[in-house]
Amino acid sequence: MTKIYGVTGMPLSGKTTVAEMMEELDYTLLDMGEVVRIEMEKRGIPPGNEGEFVNEMREEHGMDAIAQLSIPYLEEMIDERDKIVITGMRGWSEKERFEKETGENLEIIAVWASRETRKDRREERKREEDMKGQSFQDRDLREIDNGVSKLLALSDHMIKNDQTTMEELRNDVEGLIR
Repeated sequence: MTKIYGVTGMPLSGKTTVAEMMEELDYTLLDMGEVVRIEMEKRGIPPGNEGEFVNEMREEHGMDAIAQLSIPYLEEMIDERDKIVITGMRGWSEKERFEKETGENLEIIAVWASRETRKDRREERKREEDMKGQSFQDRDLREIDNGVSKLLALSDHMIKNDQTTMEELRNDVEGLIR
């Protein structure tokens, strides 16, 4: 049986960091954001249009549209690996889709950080995707509307990543998966 974790959280909570730490512990990473970029390239859609692409896919195929796109990648991983971590999950319907399509159980890890900490991280890293477009609050509200709040509330595990050192975070991740 394959062990699969899905990592979720609000923007800048540390989801990617947690998933990368799990990858260092022999988990294979499925990044739904990377699936979006691959699928856009296949369709000839230029980079920078990820938000529009995701919204169009959700309008056409439902809120689990990106999970639907990710299923073939996940199934290939399941055939080859016994430990997988999925990052980029935004809603409960994605968890349900993954479980239905693969027959595997998914445990959800919610990564939490306060708004203040997340705002500080935005200022520190100054990535274009964090700084342009919607305001911080609008981005949070969009993620909540997309269903991340339900996934957070119904998660199997919670990692608090607020004013946490990398060593403390790594210990929390190791403790959770061992």
